[in-house]
Amino acid sequence: MFSHLGVDQKPNLFGSSQPQQQTGTAGGGLFGSGAALQAQRQQTSSLFGGGLNSAATVQPAAPSLFAPQPQPQQQNNQSGQATQGQQPQQVGQQSQGEQGTSQPAYFDNLLEKGRKRTHDADGGPGFRDLPSLQLGLGDIAKKVRELGIVGTQTHRNRVVDSSAHYLLAASGINPVTTRRDLDSLAVQPPTSGNLQPHPNWDPDTHKYVEQLQQQSTLRMISEGLDRAQRNFDAYLEENIDINWELQRRKIYEHFGLMPKNGEASDDLARSPDIRGSFGKSTRRGRTNNANRPGQSTLNRSIFGQSSVQKSVIGTPGVGSGNASLFADVAEKNASAPAVQDDRLMREKQRMFAEKVQMLNRARLDERSYPVLQELKGIESQPGGESPKQLADSYDALVQIVGESEAKERHFADDYLDEVPHSAKSMNIRRRIIDGSRRCLEKSFLHDIEDLVARNPKEANIGGVPTTINKVRAYIRIRAARRDLFADGSELRTMNDEFPWPLIFFLLRSGLVKEAADYVVANGTAFRTIDRNFLNYITTYAKNSDRRLDRKVQDHINREYSAQTRVAPDNANDPYQLACYKIIGRCELTKRSIDSISQGVEDWIWLQFSLAREVNRVEESAGDVFGLEQVRETIREIGQRHFSKGAEGVEGYGTYFYLQILGGMFEQAVSYLYSYSYVAAVHFAIALDFYGLLRVSDFSVNETELLTFNTKELPQISFGRMVGFYTRDFRAGNAEAAVDYLTLICLNAGLPGAMGKSQASLCHEALRELVLETREFAQLLGDVRADGTRLTGAIEKRLKLIALADQEQLLRVVTIQAASVADDSGRVNDAVLLYHLAEDYDNVVSIVNRTLSEAIAVDIGQEQMRLQPSKPRMSGQQEQKQQPDASTLSLTSVDDPILLARNMIRLYGDNATYTQKIRESNRDTCDMLIGMAEAKARTAAGHWSEAIDIIDSLKLLPLQAHTSIPVIRACANKFNELAPAISRNIGPLLLWTITCIGQQREVLASRQYGGGEGGMNKEISDELLSSARDLMVFAGLVKYRLGGKVWEAICFTGGDAGIY
Repeated sequence: MFSHLGVDQKPNLFGSSQPQQQTGTAGGGLFGSGAALQAQRQQTSSLFGGGLNSAATVQPAAPSLFAPQPQPQQQNNQSGQATQGQQPQQVGQQSQGEQGTSQPAYFDNLLEKGRKRTHDADGGPGFRDLPSLQLGLGDIAKKVRELGIVGTQTHRNRVVDSSAHYLLAASGINPVTTRRDLDSLAVQPPTSGNLQPHPNWDPDTHKYVEQLQQQSTLRMISEGLDRAQRNFDAYLEENIDINWELQRRKIYEHFGLMPKNGEASDDLARSPDIRGSFGKSTRRGRTNNANRPGQSTLNRSIFGQSSVQKSVIGTPGVGSGNASLFADVAEKNASAPAVQDDRLMREKQRMFAEKVQMLNRARLDERSYPVLQELKGIESQPGGESPKQLADSYDALVQIVGESEAKERHFADDYLDEVPHSAKSMNIRRRIIDGSRRCLEKSFLHDIEDLVARNPKEANIGGVPTTINKVRAYIRIRAARRDLFADGSELRTMNDEFPWPLIFFLLRSGLVKEAADYVVANGTAFRTIDRNFLNYITTYAKNSDRRLDRKVQDHINREYSAQTRVAPDNANDPYQLACYKIIGRCELTKRSIDSISQGVEDWIWLQFSLAREVNRVEESAGDVFGLEQVRETIREIGQRHFSKGAEGVEGYGTYFYLQILGGMFEQAVSYLYSYSYVAAVHFAIALDFYGLLRVSDFSVNETELLTFNTKELPQISFGRMVGFYTRDFRAGNAEAAVDYLTLICLNAGLPGAMGKSQASLCHEALRELVLETREFAQLLGDVRADGTRLTGAIEKRLKLIALADQEQLLRVVTIQAASVADDSGRVNDAVLLYHLAEDYDNVVSIVNRTLSEAIAVDIGQEQMRLQPSKPRMSGQQEQKQQPDASTLSLTSVDDPILLARNMIRLYGDNATYTQKIRESNRDTCDMLIGMAEAKARTAAGHWSEAIDIIDSLKLLPLQAHTSIPVIRACANKFNELAPAISRNIGPLLLWTITCIGQQREVLASRQYGGGEGGMNKEISDELLSSARDLMVFAGLVKYRLGGKVWEAICFTGGDAGIY
């Protein structure tokens, strides 16, 4: 590129310029002359488009790049080549002679061209007319530096690359002289018009100080904005955790733009990074909460993010919407359940809450409590909309459990055993079979007595109303109504009565001993009818498991087969065959009695009468019929008659009753929840209380009520179900919600991590309840005026929530709630909670911060008010309490000054509190209270009293008496003040100068009114001297006060007559 400088170029056909002539001689320089330059000429010609044999004119090169000299042209021939060795030396001598005179002019010309080129490059005319290869001074300097760097690297790498040297030499450039020329130039880069020159330094000290002040003020403002931005970002990162993709999905689902899919929404909620139309949700971990008390336990934030991904208790709401909160429950039901009357439902919930509260009290006192009987009393009340089968289900559970002897979690070990053929599993299955059969038998006996009592004429019971006589009366009523047997059947008689129906109904009523006694009493007559039946029924009655010996079992099976297959259809008494089938468990493949009219309860009773839980080794394959087979039959009935879309859905109570009888407790609760979640929750509570409910892990199952574990055993999300149930009433009755949430810890005794998970779930639910309801005084406790602490609802139930002592409660619930309340700006709540947590120093710190903010409000503006805490009890309840039971006024105070006085007075009277508070915090609080009192006196116009109070604080040099060292010492103490005090020194100065000015005006009006004129004059002069001292003090610390405060002080000082 440099070789083309000074060479005439013509554009060729393709738009590029080629040299028409070749330089014949080159100027002397760094690289010598002669053959080397000849070789360089030839190399340069080949590199830049010139041919070796092309015609060219020999022209001596300029001594430097900036002074090209035209030479006469010569014909390049063979003779010319002989003289080429002498031309470089002549040209070099000529360049040395002309260098001193011609170089400055050329430099000036180049500078002018560079400026012009820069101007034209910016849009000036003529820029396009410049030759494309004529470079400016800046371009040349850049190329030289690049060549220098390349040369240095080449030298270091010991690789000789002479391209740059040849290029410069061919262009006629002397690198040494050229660099010296470039260094001697003090060229300023061209500047655009929008850049302003740096102002000259002004020797005026006042302007210099003012400039420093402006810079420091701007720096402080910038730092403050950066600090506020960092704090705001940290607050958002700590407290706000919003999944925008999930919110967008909820909005779409609300307006029908997207089908509801709870499972997909939960997957979105659990996804760590989701990108959508609202951006990407980072959901990073909060490491800045590690130092906060209590945060490390559950790692909980304000809006729901915790050790569990979802809220345990859900959002507040009333109604049957609980049925749609679980994906599986909402999917299984074709239509939403009918909503009960609000008044009746609230009344029913109130009664249930009282029973649950009594249950927890009995647990605290370690007393037995018949929870099944109590809950049954509510379901069986007349006028309700609940089906009769719900009360019958409680009766079935009473018979299964044996409530008079059962204790809390009595059957947990047996029921939760996952080995199907273990002794524990077989024991619980036997208990379910026997209890369900007894329930059905007692229910039938109750129906017999009720029917006899309603039909005394047809019953004609007569004599002593024993149970066997009642059964006889029942048979007479059935016979009179012609529904005792089917048409065409023949019943045998004995002593003017029907013996086989009597025995059958005695067995149906559970009166096995009475039936055996009846047969024994009429043994002679029975031998004429059936000689072997006496042996069968006596053996059956004596065995506690209602099992027959193998020999007797085989004999009765043969006899039953003979009567059913050989004898004609109408020859046998149907009740005799029914008695044989029940006692001998005959023909288990057919588990029904077609010849006798039966209802649902009669049929299910027959199933439980035939079922036995025995060792499979001891029984033949044909005799195996146990609880699992009964459950399979119940499932088939549910799929056929009570499934989604099937007929008879209105009779959900029947299928629920069958599931309870079959011991399908988890499926029963899940099924009932879709129709009556109130009843389902309390059935689950009763079952879990006795250990008859298998619960799921909340962290694993968050969307479904009923799930199955790895062994296909059903399990219920008990904690979430109970937590969601409290949605209806926890806003108005938080203590009742505590009673329900406490029941989650019934499962805290489960082995392994499951028990710890359930306890943690209970604690999380209680914490959410505290934060949501803000019933801190009621739930966590309160403080009387004398400092006596009142225990809260949660603390009263410490034994029931798997917390060993009060310290764990404070760490898990109270401190976390206090931290959240403090972050949310609820000062009263935070003060109360930290006080209950015995963190008294933090209480004083919060009071100091709030008091400082209240003092900073200007006089004349609306003063800061606090949000009062919710009272512990209602107004009517407070009137019933004794005067000494009144609580501290934290629940109603909204004045931060009054709050500070109450707390300081409380802590000052008790050395136990004072020892836990730092002395600096106490002193800061005392000073802030004094400043608040001075502000109040200033606002009220009590100037002298305000001055005295401010003087007692020793924060301002009011007694300096124009002593500069005293004033300077006071200014030096400014850095040692607490931030809560230092931020209010400016307003304190303003109030003091205002009070001095107003007081001097008052004294001036009194000077000539009496004999105290001289004394008033002295006081006025002292006040003026103090005001001037304050102005000096303000001048020393004015950079720390802020511009507005300093201007206000100067303005007030002028009004006060200080200067």
